Amino acid sequence: MSGTARNEIASPAFAAPPAATPLAYDVAAIVALSLAVCMFHLGSFGLWEPDEARYAEIAREMLQSGNILVPHLNYVAYVEKPPLLYWLTTLSFWIFGVSEFAARLPVALSAIAGILATYLFALRAFGRRHAMLAAAILATTPLYALMAQVLTTDMTLTALVTIATFALYLHWQEGGRWCWIAYVAMGLAVMTKGPVGAALPILSMLIWLALKRELRGAVAKFRTIPGLLLTTLIAAPWFVMMTMREPGFADFYFIGEHIRRAFETDYSHSEAFYFYLPVLAIGLLPWTLLVPLLTWREAARKPARSFCLVAAGVTVIAFSCASAKLIPYILPAVPPLAVLIADGLVACAWPSAESRAARRPPDSRILVESGPMLALLGIGVIVAAIAAPQFRTPYVMAARPALYAIGAILLAGGVVTTSMFVARRTAAGLGAIVVTLALALIAGGWARLETEPMRSYAALSRAIAEKAPDADIICYHRYVQSLPFYNRKRVVLLGGRTELDFGSHLDPDAREWFMNNDDQMFRRWEQPGPVVIVLDAIDLARMRERFGEFDVIAVEGKKRAIIRRERISRREPITLN
Repeated sequence: MSGTARNEIASPAFAAPPAATPLAYDVAAIVALSLAVCMFHLGSFGLWEPDEARYAEIAREMLQSGNILVPHLNYVAYVEKPPLLYWLTTLSFWIFGVSEFAARLPVALSAIAGILATYLFALRAFGRRHAMLAAAILATTPLYALMAQVLTTDMTLTALVTIATFALYLHWQEGGRWCWIAYVAMGLAVMTKGPVGAALPILSMLIWLALKRELRGAVAKFRTIPGLLLTTLIAAPWFVMMTMREPGFADFYFIGEHIRRAFETDYSHSEAFYFYLPVLAIGLLPWTLLVPLLTWREAARKPARSFCLVAAGVTVIAFSCASAKLIPYILPAVPPLAVLIADGLVACAWPSAESRAARRPPDSRILVESGPMLALLGIGVIVAAIAAPQFRTPYVMAARPALYAIGAILLAGGVVTTSMFVARRTAAGLGAIVVTLALALIAGGWARLETEPMRSYAALSRAIAEKAPDADIICYHRYVQSLPFYNRKRVVLLGGRTELDFGSHLDPDAREWFMNNDDQMFRRWEQPGPVVIVLDAIDLARMRERFGEFDVIAVEGKKRAIIRRERISRREPITLN
């Protein structure tokens, strides 16, 4: 071979590409797991009432009107939440079109961002094994995986709070530019759900530094003054513009949505102080079943562990003290808890040189209990499916086929997991748990399809759009959030205005779109032009004679959609399961 040929073969242009690093494989595996859990069936079921349909409609109206400053719901101002999630959803609609998939996509991507942030934090604070396990635990936690497919502000808030909280710790550990990432994330978190987005990361770091007696010099170390100024510059302009533009906004948002919601028990969603403890215990199954069995004293002491304890504790205590409580509010506590559980599992399976357990050979059979627990959990799910007719709630019966599938997956996974740990194949055993839970969560996606009619009026709304596309729509005594989204139009409301109350007082056309009594509805019913009334079956039975002749064009749950008979060409009713 000539020298020229040898030089060409050896040159960089002809050299083999460098092999991917183990971290690249780790990230690829975590992304694949996250996509499977968070994106499966993402657009296959209708928007749930009330939150999903509400937030999707706000974004649709932003896209239609071009007004991205003031959120509108049913074409009146809706200012209960800052607009970041609406902006992201509007962008998703602009790219992918208006659909359920596009509506939920920003939330699913937020969940994946939170998983990757947890991986990066655990990687730098603990090591590769911790990072892989913490990310896998978070992705396969039922509470986190479920909320990754529900259009609310809670998952986006959780992702940003997770990024900010972990970035503050990494700045303490490494310095550099981590604090700027934290301050930007806090500003965006405030734009997602208000001041809580900055309060949680700041409180967590302050309390942890106080416990370590390192508060002195923290202002300079964390560049606090310019950092908080950056957070303020990101978040404050929208609030200032809204205060100047919308009369009563400051009192409604800051006093009503934060102070009253936090301290007045009758304001919204009051629950017991300990409400979130069983929520976390059940929402993190089956990982929480392993916590009492882990030999925590074998784990080497690391400051990141105490930081995660403080971060999770701050979230739990803060939301437990608030009067208003909803299950998704506790989501920001889940990422640090996932790191803590991963730390306990790694300490049992691979004792470090700093721990007492390192004096004896590693024995992963200490985790063998996880296999039988998975199997017993699977048997419990199968028993619940068998006994479904005995449950008061109809959800269990509707989800029965999916429950059988979930139970079978958990049972089989428990057997495989047990065999792996008995054979001292630690990584394979933990991998078997993760794969089992991922498959069970994917199977659970079918349960959401089956229970859609109980949580959504999407089918009812679509039927109205198909049967009476030109009709005016009146909601009787309850605002059905799905109607404007699927019909692409404003609806008339008779009865309590609830969340539309603030905007209705600012609407110059409120008298046309908000009715106060039945007589107004019947006057509109008798006027020329098609009108669809959506009401409960019991109300339809009570007023049947007064309506005269009508057709029922859609039935879903307790709701009926009716139209006067001569106003529709196709008279066959549509019955929705």
